[in-house]
Amino acid sequence: MENLKIALVKQEVYQDLYVCSGNEKDPIKILFSSMGRVGPIGLFTKLNADFYIVKEEDTKECQTYKKVLPHMADSLKMLKTTTLNNLPGQDFKIPGSDKSNGYYSVSCYDVDWGSYDIVISINISLPSKLIKQHANTLFCYMIGEANLATKRVKFSYDVCLNQEARGKVATKTGVIDFPYTFVGMNCLERLIHRFLGKESEKRGIYSEINSSAERPVVNIPPLFSNLRNLGHPINLHKQLISANLVEVYNSKYFLKIGGRKLRGNSVIESISLGTPVLMNPNDVIHNELLPKEAWILTQEDAYRKIEYLDKNVDAYNDLLMKERDLLNKYIYLAPLNSLLNCLHYKRNKKTFSFSNIFKF
Repeated sequence: MENLKIALVKQEVYQDLYVCSGNEKDPIKILFSSMGRVGPIGLFTKLNADFYIVKEEDTKECQTYKKVLPHMADSLKMLKTTTLNNLPGQDFKIPGSDKSNGYYSVSCYDVDWGSYDIVISINISLPSKLIKQHANTLFCYMIGEANLATKRVKFSYDVCLNQEARGKVATKTGVIDFPYTFVGMNCLERLIHRFLGKESEKRGIYSEINSSAERPVVNIPPLFSNLRNLGHPINLHKQLISANLVEVYNSKYFLKIGGRKLRGNSVIESISLGTPVLMNPNDVIHNELLPKEAWILTQEDAYRKIEYLDKNVDAYNDLLMKERDLLNKYIYLAPLNSLLNCLHYKRNKKTFSFSNIFKF
């Protein structure tokens, strides 16, 4: 594991994740440069990966992003020279960096991909002809929008990462479970603790962004109003990623009531930050991270659960540890085992299971 070399790469036309130099090695600076989501920051905190933004190539496969977000296809090219908040309809966003993707982009032909064991591309950043030149490197792609193009692997890549996290461990190349937010059980907590230099305040109830239809969120959702009677302030989503992570880190509870169903990236973030999640398991795709002790179906359920946990410190700590154990199993270990198995399979053309080495 110590000698494993991994690279994460995105195109200069991608509307999320990190905006920084390939020479940046501080995970906090990488994370805080994101346009929005946390993403696979565990690649940097746990596996010492490298990061690249590459220039848009005109090959057919590298134009896949236009099919992923067709309504934004033309405006995404603006990210070569400006920031996300200057794109049409994105003015409410507050990107973590004041630089454009293009400011840091390099030609994909200027990077020695053969020096890496595993290369993970967001969308199709590297052309097929380039991939074919490196027989010992495992090339993976993850389509930025979940559930798109995940039935089979294309474009001469070895692996398609499908954004699922069901605990399945792949033994050979193909479509494998790998979440968009790939983190360890306390990766984010350690980063924010180092950033702030202090422990969490453990104060307040954080309202998951999809509990509200507003963007940006400025008002307390109606279903949260009476929860203030418990003595907790209601903490709202912040547009700037660093401010939002600090808000979740300092909250005592992460709660979702009402609103649309979500994939669960925010749930993963909260658990890794050390803030236990309470919500209806039917409202999240990654519900494998929620033990029964975390289930709440109504506003009344939430009130009673928080009231109980406030009075029972052991139960509160036990809930967080159960969620973190599940995150470690489903979000970190299973996907990592799958990548290692795929790498072994490509190089040896036979299956081998690392799941016996990295225990769940």
